[in-house]
Amino acid sequence: MTTHSQPPIQKARILGDTVYSPMAFAKILGISKNELLEKEAKGVVPLAKRNSHHERYYKPEEVRKYRNYFGLSSPIKSIRKQLFLNFKGGTGKSSISASYGFRLAQMGVQTLLIDLDPQGHLTQCLGLANHQFTKTLFNALIEKEEIEKVIVKTDLPTLDIIPSNLNLSPVELSLFSMNSREFRLRRLISSVEKHYELIVMDASPSIGLLNLNAILASNDLIIPVLADFLSYHGLKILFETLSTIEEDFSFVFENIFIFLNRYNESHRICKRSKKALETHYDKYLLNTVIRQDTKIAEATSQGTPIFLFAQSSKSATDIQSLIDEILDLKGADHVG
Repeated sequence: MTTHSQPPIQKARILGDTVYSPMAFAKILGISKNELLEKEAKGVVPLAKRNSHHERYYKPEEVRKYRNYFGLSSPIKSIRKQLFLNFKGGTGKSSISASYGFRLAQMGVQTLLIDLDPQGHLTQCLGLANHQFTKTLFNALIEKEEIEKVIVKTDLPTLDIIPSNLNLSPVELSLFSMNSREFRLRRLISSVEKHYELIVMDASPSIGLLNLNAILASNDLIIPVLADFLSYHGLKILFETLSTIEEDFSFVFENIFIFLNRYNESHRICKRSKKALETHYDKYLLNTVIRQDTKIAEATSQGTPIFLFAQSSKSATDIQSLIDEILDLKGADHVG
């Protein structure tokens, strides 16, 4: 009996057959629908494709072309390496980072997502079955395989991912005995970063060598916080850890951004927590809050970025605001 090994995954499907309406396409470009149709009528941009009902539609791969047609520059001014991290679990970090990275790729930004958690939550939030991937960061970081062989292309041309699953689990133990063990991820990323405008990493809620590697490989730290006491305590531990890292490695983040997730203004505890953050972490706290919304929970359970699942939802609106505020670099410029 002949057995066949699983064929290598050529391209991960996230979009499937997704196409955009003129309204959705204009929103991605950051212009009005009228401006899009006006330019089309004047021949400045190509005529849109039409479906069987004669309705206009646009394909995801056309975003970058249209940015060029309109003379729109990339929203990313220089390469950003951004780490989503909180030592408190359950803050919605993976679902936010997945939709955040997906949206920027959707906006035409060449993006690499790196899943640093053996549980593979970031991978799953993009609708990818993490068990199907034979390679994770472990293969590149520990076994010294070329990182290009670990990176998975997706059907959104601007989005690549390094997926994760339980094969990443031994990474902490393996790193421990290696030379320059704290800087291996930084060196690995430097070999491919010229191909990307944005690298987004999603870390597990733990203090360990892999997360230390991720911190030292990043420009920006993005911290989702729930409006509760435990999240606030996790934040305190995180900043104490960052202070130690600053002393030991002379490393300081260029920007730190804190934002409230699953915020419900009608709850007194939320208001009190927000007030405490404004008092103690005002230097890093973003104006944007991600409001409590069942839509993002549904999107996460179905493994779909919120911008594909419910693009007009509160969550989608708030994550877009988060992107706009972070890219305007309103966060603190160093760890004080």
